[in-house]
Amino acid sequence: MDNRWIVRSKNEKLSFFMVKKDIYKTIVVLVCLLLVVLLGLMLGTDIISFHEVIDYTFNLATIENEFVLGELRMPRVLSGMIVGASLAVAGLIVQGIIRNPLASPDVIGVTGGASVSAVLFLTYFSDSMGIQWTPIFAVIGAIITFLIIYLFSLHPSITANRIVLIGIGLASLSDALVMYILMTSASFSSERVYLWMTGSLYGVNWIQTIAILVSFIFLFLIIMWWKRKFELYSYGDLVAQQLGLNLKRFRILFLLLSALLCGLSVSVAGGIGFVGLLTPHISRRIVRHHTSLLFVTTAAIGAILVVLADWIARTAFQPLDIPVGVFTSGIGAPFFIYLLIKNRNSL
Repeated sequence: MDNRWIVRSKNEKLSFFMVKKDIYKTIVVLVCLLLVVLLGLMLGTDIISFHEVIDYTFNLATIENEFVLGELRMPRVLSGMIVGASLAVAGLIVQGIIRNPLASPDVIGVTGGASVSAVLFLTYFSDSMGIQWTPIFAVIGAIITFLIIYLFSLHPSITANRIVLIGIGLASLSDALVMYILMTSASFSSERVYLWMTGSLYGVNWIQTIAILVSFIFLFLIIMWWKRKFELYSYGDLVAQQLGLNLKRFRILFLLLSALLCGLSVSVAGGIGFVGLLTPHISRRIVRHHTSLLFVTTAAIGAILVVLADWIARTAFQPLDIPVGVFTSGIGAPFFIYLLIKNRNSL
């Protein structure tokens, strides 16, 4: 029992334990996230010292690189952190509900559905309605795609692996629709959407950053509040039902939360691939015993992956600013192939 911390309230209505190793590992991951964020803020075309970052962050003094840090790097790094955390948590939820290691929002077509809806809006309606409505349309597209997949999952002959294959088909269809929209739209619209579609944090501003930050905190708190349901579901349908879990309501609720997280990230950064697939596998190797720490660790690792990939994208090939989605796909695609080979007998 020395390797656990047990917490009990006086009336014992609240009681839980936490494995010390998991806590220490989560702290290490959070420290790594802090270091990666500092790396993204300090290093680039211009090098900004640690003291300048601290002075600007806490409003201690004016700095020479105030515009570069405050208007360019800080919104981009913070947005990358939130986008990565959102995609990672969405991937953890999807893999848990479908019970398939191959599942993630981008693999099963949810990211593609959000992209189709967002591209339709950006191409045909953004000039009249305003670009601030993009997140709403991206979320709607993600939800519609999730509903299609959920309807397929209700059929008894459709297994978890077949749902993934259906999702891959939906993702391909979404890519085809996006390409058709780009080919038939005005050249200005096509150029504006193309960079966004490759998965880029270029040009992110404070309004977008604050909007997705507030949204992510709200959704993440809901997930943590209902995490016990996620734990029950992991024991299997029969056990979860015996313990009082309404499976249909649970699946709809958590798929909706995942769709919202996915839609919000797509609305800001476009289609950043494979973060939701790769991150949960890493976090499960770090945290094994506690769902709360698993969600926190998954969010932190997703944030690290996107912020680090974006930093490499904007510094390694100067003066070019390579879309972050190029690097995440370069890492995630081979990993997906590995998972396909590993699970070939169950497909």
